[in-house]
Amino acid sequence: MKRWIQKYTGYLRNLRLVHYIYNLLHRKGLKHNKHLYPYFDIKKSVYASISHKDFIQKKAKAPWLDAFCNEKDIINHPMYATFPEQIEKQLLNWNKNGYIIWEQFLDAETVDVINSEIDDLLDTHKVDFNYTHRKILNAYTDSYAIRKVIKDKRLLQLFTFILDKKVLPFQTINFLQGSEQHAHSDALHMSTFPNGNMIAAWFALEDITLEQGPIAYYAGSHQLPYITNADYDNRSNAYLLDADANKKYEQKIADVIKEQALEKSVFLAKKGDVLIWHANLIHGGEAHTNKALSRKSMVAHYYANNVIAYHEISERPAIFDTDLIGEVEEDFYKGQTHLIDESLYKFYE
Repeated sequence: MKRWIQKYTGYLRNLRLVHYIYNLLHRKGLKHNKHLYPYFDIKKSVYASISHKDFIQKKAKAPWLDAFCNEKDIINHPMYATFPEQIEKQLLNWNKNGYIIWEQFLDAETVDVINSEIDDLLDTHKVDFNYTHRKILNAYTDSYAIRKVIKDKRLLQLFTFILDKKVLPFQTINFLQGSEQHAHSDALHMSTFPNGNMIAAWFALEDITLEQGPIAYYAGSHQLPYITNADYDNRSNAYLLDADANKKYEQKIADVIKEQALEKSVFLAKKGDVLIWHANLIHGGEAHTNKALSRKSMVAHYYANNVIAYHEISERPAIFDTDLIGEVEEDFYKGQTHLIDESLYKFYE
């Protein structure tokens, strides 16, 4: 059923009623929003559509590093000294740049195991490409190596530091070829209230050159205003989603890049490197000019805990894997209360 949904591109994909039924069938994965809706006086079911319109005139605090931070406050944080020197320096510029590069995060053996497991899963038809013919969604459910990587304590500790909240893995996407995806911000696809409470990690699973369609990003673009469905010609209505919304949104981003004269950086990654980016950082995939070469990579997206998680472009609430979250809670966050204050009052105005 899930695989059919991932591949399907027809009329049903845009029917709000279909999304509502799907949400009902996966209600366990929506319980993360239940206690937050009453807090923000959102008078609707957690199974219903949700978008920026539900948060108009509602105020909330952004993650602490999104605001101007005194360098001393960052350095004096009890978790700061636990990071490698290359990460400490970049954390001081997170607000300015919106990304971090962690070189050689994964060792060669781990990368080789992931690549081997993906090949095996494809051969045995346990995973498949979605409708884009480029993305393999959520292979972590069948890959021990991927599941271990996305729960890596070094990542979780870094993300917890950046967002000052528990951070929970939501999704993985594996690629064998370059995505060639137009420039975009994840904030429209994996949205939060308050804004900025999603973070992504992109793993190079081989050395990547210009011919292989490397990932590109626009440093500092995360500081631009968040784009919602109201900011471009999205013609969704009470019954149907706009089937062309993504194309229209990508054109909007192209216009923003031109208007703001944003400078593009291309990441020529080495095997095992990780690029970590802010929810609102504009990024995309370069042209994959040599189709004889692969571009093996993986991206994992994480939501902060105690924020409303949803998908602005499709106006759907985000469905969590509660088993995976339970593992992360048990393996990493248990006993970490001295580092994390999970009180709602700390994060919301």
